[in-house]
Amino acid sequence: MPFDVVTATVDAPLSEEQSESVELAELLLEAVEKVGDRRFDDARALLRQCDGRASPTGNPIQRLVFYYSRSLQHRVDRETGRIGAGDMWKAKEQSSNLFRVAMNPSVRLVEFQRRLPFFQVAQFAGIQTIVEHVEGARRIHILDLAIRTGHQWTILMQALATRRRDRVEHLKITAVATMERELIEQTGRRLVTFAHSMNLVCSFYVIMVRDLAELRQDQLQFDSAETVAVLADDVVRTLTSPAERLDSVIKVIRRVQPCIMVVTEMEGSRNSPVFVNWFVESLFFASVLFDSMGECMGSEEAWRKFGEETLGGVSKMVMMGTISDTLGQGRAWMIRSMKVDIWRAFFRRFGMVEAQLSHSSMYQAELMAQSVPCWSPCSVWMDGKSLIVGWKGTPVKSVTAWKFS
Repeated sequence: MPFDVVTATVDAPLSEEQSESVELAELLLEAVEKVGDRRFDDARALLRQCDGRASPTGNPIQRLVFYYSRSLQHRVDRETGRIGAGDMWKAKEQSSNLFRVAMNPSVRLVEFQRRLPFFQVAQFAGIQTIVEHVEGARRIHILDLAIRTGHQWTILMQALATRRRDRVEHLKITAVATMERELIEQTGRRLVTFAHSMNLVCSFYVIMVRDLAELRQDQLQFDSAETVAVLADDVVRTLTSPAERLDSVIKVIRRVQPCIMVVTEMEGSRNSPVFVNWFVESLFFASVLFDSMGECMGSEEAWRKFGEETLGGVSKMVMMGTISDTLGQGRAWMIRSMKVDIWRAFFRRFGMVEAQLSHSSMYQAELMAQSVPCWSPCSVWMDGKSLIVGWKGTPVKSVTAWKFS
């Protein structure tokens, strides 16, 4: 049961387990309020109560509170000086390891993502949109701003291989990365091998930059005969602080004249500069993910634990300030999650025009959402021209498509 559902049903008849979940949720919310008021001793007392009742093997609320109460404790320790230089060094190492988990093109990560509907549904809708916009093109160049495992491009390759007319002469994929070049190159080799199995000529390039905002046009090897498409999958939110970083990337992309830019992002407002508000927003969103992992991986505890520990680890790193050095009351967040209408305002500032996602993209998304029985709480709907993927009515991911005017 998602966190917001639990806290919203206090006035309705509750089972004993639901009542305990409500009380546990209220304890954690009260603790974060104490942190916001800088009443750290009171916060610690409440967090001890949370620890005594939460569990990594309990129901979704107990598991969520287990990880988030510990993350909040790290925040308290950081604020009160209990975290020394050695602890911070260790936390930074853990933060780096979390990145490697997200980037590593391992069977483990791919299999984990396949068990949750959001990645698959958004991915299919986004790739279907790109397929439609490169229709008829013989030379196609993909610019991927966060390639990760690269599984998404096998979907494109299969679609291109089934063309009866306008056979593709060359598919080029350029991945932009900030670290782990070797892992990205491994991804490239696998993609080229898969393309060859589909009788497609494919080449793969890696552009390494210290920061994505430092990407330059002269680093991109684009041919005027190529039809260019861009994918930004869960990466744009890392570029909004300061806003000039996103501005820099968009300017470079504009110059290569893509036919379409597809953006997928986690949908929701986790953007408050006030720590308490941000924590509560993040907590409610995480509860949806924990609930989905519980239902989709109920019989596969190892996979659920892998996902929940990863989310819990991210929360801990944010609380300690090792993912972003701009955490703090009244200051901007480095990683910001926003709703699709806010993204629209961002992109329109750059003269970008939102493209209508097709009925076919919607159909592909719906088919994917219905393909696994435990995914039945997942639904898709249109928000204007964009597609939203949700869990039990709560938006989780958005898919938007953009052209340059």
